[in-house]
Amino acid sequence: MNTRFIESIKTLKKWISKNEVIVKNKRWINGKEIVEIENIKFITQTLSSEEIEVIKAFTNHLLPNTYYHFLTEIGSGQFFVGEYFSSFELYNFAELKENNQLFQQEIKDFEKPVNEQFMIIGIHCSMGDWMGFCTSKTDEKNFDVYCHEYPIDEYVEISNELNSLRSFEEWIIRVVETKGKEAL
Repeated sequence: MNTRFIESIKTLKKWISKNEVIVKNKRWINGKEIVEIENIKFITQTLSSEEIEVIKAFTNHLLPNTYYHFLTEIGSGQFFVGEYFSSFELYNFAELKENNQLFQQEIKDFEKPVNEQFMIIGIHCSMGDWMGFCTSKTDEKNFDVYCHEYPIDEYVEISNELNSLRSFEEWIIRVVETKGKEAL
């Protein structure tokens, strides 16, 4: 785990403990710069060491240590909750199990074979996109927010084309640097 990731976790923990991060949004209206202040909240839950061990077992220890570290330090829940919705949600064990069963059912019901293996860990709330790991990729850059507009059997191919696969560590760093604005 690199230093920027550890610092991002510390920053996120601080925001969560205060249940607030202030975001300044700037825009121009009729030639005047308008600055709007938005208080972003968090609805998170810490996970017990037992639940983290159950998650590790459920995921067959296939996910990166940075993900398990995040769960240990931060937990699960809704992140960067604005006036209308959160930016994204990361699942606890019950949600992880339920949503991966739903995802696997979608794969079964899909008309073509899906050759890749996935572990869904959350949802991006702007469009309802699955977030997770392509566990059949051995590269550390196996995390993405999979666009709902694309068929499941094309997720990895499209992610490769868009160069959107990244490590979980890179994603967390970017999310914290942008105060949740760049979570896709």
